[in-house]
Amino acid sequence: MINRSLARRYAQALMELAETDSASIADRLAQFNELLEANPILKEVLVSPAFRMDERKRVFDQIISRLGWGKPLDRFLWYLVEHRRMVFLGAIVESFLDKLDRAQGRVRVQVTSAQQLDETVVANLKKALADGLKKEVIVETQVEPRVLAGVQVRIGDLVVDGSLRTQLNNLKDVLTKH
Repeated sequence: MINRSLARRYAQALMELAETDSASIADRLAQFNELLEANPILKEVLVSPAFRMDERKRVFDQIISRLGWGKPLDRFLWYLVEHRRMVFLGAIVESFLDKLDRAQGRVRVQVTSAQQLDETVVANLKKALADGLKKEVIVETQVEPRVLAGVQVRIGDLVVDGSLRTQLNNLKDVLTKH
């Protein structure tokens, strides 16, 4: 809970720094997070107190110079490194994207299914959700074989679970209680 609260505060600060360039900042922030997740050694250098600050700074400067980014994102990311907050980067990215989506009248919806959904099904689901939520909907799909059949839809903290696995578990609970 503290991590989310902290992430929201950092995301808000970055949102204020970004001003009109928030979409570009969001892309770069997500890209930097993906870079660290794909390179655990690099992440360790920027996160671990085992590395001296001058070593971190040298590595960080090389990354930023290769990416070619300017202020305010480079200063923000360095602040996270310097104050040992880089471990919260994933949560900060998520919170920043959420704030950006809200500011632009969008909502992200995660749809989990047992198999890859057909584009027509995704389009129909997107339209139905957009009509119901009265917002632009961004559908992010993922495949999870444990679902068996049906879909799970997550909108923020709300989860609508129409998966066969959940229905079977519910049936099992009813049968074992009687």
